Amino acid sequence: MRDKLKSKEYFEDFVDERYKLNKNLYDRLDNNQIKIDRIVPVKNLMASHYLHILSAKYSLGIFPNEEISLDISKGIKLLNESMINNQGKVHLKDNIYLNQYYVPTYQIILNYFSLAYLLEIPDSDFQILVNITDRDNISDNLYEFIIKARFPNRVQKRSEEYDTEHSVILKVYNRLRKATKEKDKVAAARLVKQFLEKDYYHKHMNLYNSHNSKANIYCGYWSFEAAAVVKIMGLDDSSFIDNQYYPKDLVHQLPLTKEKKGWLGKLGF
Repeated sequence: MRDKLKSKEYFEDFVDERYKLNKNLYDRLDNNQIKIDRIVPVKNLMASHYLHILSAKYSLGIFPNEEISLDISKGIKLLNESMINNQGKVHLKDNIYLNQYYVPTYQIILNYFSLAYLLEIPDSDFQILVNITDRDNISDNLYEFIIKARFPNRVQKRSEEYDTEHSVILKVYNRLRKATKEKDKVAAARLVKQFLEKDYYHKHMNLYNSHNSKANIYCGYWSFEAAAVVKIMGLDDSSFIDNQYYPKDLVHQLPLTKEKKGWLGKLGF
C-alpha cells in the first residue's frame, strides 16, 4: 500500500468497480445501445476511468505491473476517439473556441502524458497523445517539455496563448513550469518541492477532496507530472521523496510484478 487515506479493500473495490463500469460501457457501445450524441462523452468518461484505475493501482502498491500498459493503451485510444470537435476546449460563443483546454481536461491530458513517459509506453501510443493536442492546436510548455523528452526532434509550432493574469493553469503549475526551464538542478528540485507542498493540491483539481466523499470516487492524489519532470531532468528528489503526493516509485522504478489472478483476472483485464 502506498496511499494511507484509504484501505486496501477500498482501492481493490474501486478498481474492480471501474473495470466493471468500463466493460459494461464497452458492451453497450458494441451493441449500439448508446445514443449517437452520447458516444463521445461516454468514451471520454471511460478514458477518465482508466486514468483513475492507474492511480488507484499505484495507491494499492501493485503498480507497475504487466497489465498497466494495457490500461493506459486503452485509455489513450478512448481519449483519441473522444477528444474531437473541440471537446474539452474553452468555448467562448457559437463556434468560437480558444486553443486552450478547460482545467479538468488539461489535467487529464497532462496525467496521460506524464504516465506515458514514466511507463515508457510504445512510441505509437505516445504519438496518439501528441496528435490529440496538435489537432486541437494546443501549445503548452509543460506538455511540450514531456513530449520533447520522448521525441527530442519535436519542434513546437506555436507559442502559448494563456491569459497570464487569470489562467488557473499558469497559476497552479507556475513553479513546476519554472523548474523545467531551470538550468541549476538544485534550484529546479526546490521548485518541484514547493509545487508539491504549496500548489499541487488545490480546489480546481480533478476529484478535489474526494477522499471525504461518501461515494467510492477517491483513487489517490498523485502528482505524476512532478515525477515526470524529476525523471526527465534527473533531479535529486531526496528533499521531497516522502511527500504524500509524490509517486516516487515511478521515478525510482521497481521491477515489473505479475498481476495475481483473482478479482481482476476474472474481468478479463
